Amino acid sequence: MKTTISNPIDRTSVYICAGLVSAGGALLLNVLPLLFGALSERYGFGENQLGSLAMAMNLGFGVLGLASLLWIRRVSWRVISLSASVLVVAALLCMLTDPPYETLLMVMALAGAGTGALYALAMTIFGDSVQPERAFGFKLGMETIPGAILLTLLPVAVAPLWGFQGMIVTLAIAMVLMGVVPLPWVPRRSQRVSQVLTGPEPTVAAENRVIVWLSLIASLVFLTGIMSVWAFLELLGKKTGLSSDTIGAVLGVGFVINAGSGFVASSIGLKAGRFLPLAVVVCAEVAGLVMLGQFASLTTYVIGAMCMLFSISFVLAYTFGLMAEFDLSGKLVALGALCLSIGAAVGPAVGGLLIEAYGYPAVLLFSGACSVSVLLIYGAAVLKAQQSKKTDNPEASVVMPRT
Repeated sequence: MKTTISNPIDRTSVYICAGLVSAGGALLLNVLPLLFGALSERYGFGENQLGSLAMAMNLGFGVLGLASLLWIRRVSWRVISLSASVLVVAALLCMLTDPPYETLLMVMALAGAGTGALYALAMTIFGDSVQPERAFGFKLGMETIPGAILLTLLPVAVAPLWGFQGMIVTLAIAMVLMGVVPLPWVPRRSQRVSQVLTGPEPTVAAENRVIVWLSLIASLVFLTGIMSVWAFLELLGKKTGLSSDTIGAVLGVGFVINAGSGFVASSIGLKAGRFLPLAVVVCAEVAGLVMLGQFASLTTYVIGAMCMLFSISFVLAYTFGLMAEFDLSGKLVALGALCLSIGAAVGPAVGGLLIEAYGYPAVLLFSGACSVSVLLIYGAAVLKAQQSKKTDNPEASVVMPRT
């Protein structure tokens, strides 16, 4: 007999507060264009230097995401969130001291490490849900809302009045509000405990691991393709003759739509199965990429951008959700933070190379190929999940009621 006690994540208060912690983990990635614009204006950095800063941040993010496997279920979740938030705040405030470029590289790496720890923590908390697709949909929607608010407020209300210092202090305050204030409503640690009295079938355990890794690969491939286009959406819009203000408005609305897609995925859950909702949204995203490739008008740009941005949180809700359900150890789900880090680093690099060599159609084709690949990889994972459930004996486990 196998006794399983699941972490009581499935409460609205925990969803909201853990979602805010996740938003803290995504904070710097969400506001990166504005932050780098401010750094460029203050220090006169060029694109190459800014690219190195982004690489340092993503490296720190990914290293902590990977290292979290060692301690994410051993240390109090509140201690992790508090410590990581303090690290990010300290790194942000250090930018106000006008450090030399070499020091700033280290500061960005530390800030990325702190946000990576927060994101890995949120992945672990939501991964304990008994309805992971719904939980991750809510998480991805929740983490985007503060980013959308800051993208609107920073350039309009903060930077014109208080400049670079005001922007950095605002980000530090936002990190405290997201990573520290919600902690009384965040569980101290997981209550997901598995006691196996009769060992599980080795074949079933192996199949579960395959499903988890296929889901992780699908997430990574999707993020790489999306980020390869996201990094150049503004330049793509200018190719059609659009102004920076118009493009900014479109991307701001698209960011809100991206948040909404997470809540849509949360509301749908598994009502229509696992594969069909994801396939429909991926097909719409590919159609959006085709429209972006037309270079025709504001209309095609807006529709293409909206289709692409809607897909992000929606698709990740299903790939992360499937991964969480079959990650029996509850540890590998934290690698979602590593997927985000690698995708954010590799995607723009590949996109830039393709644009320089072959133009914008090449990067759109690359992103579309990544999305089609995701359908194949995720479809294989879903088939294995269905086979696993058919061979699983429902009498082999007893789920204890929540307290």
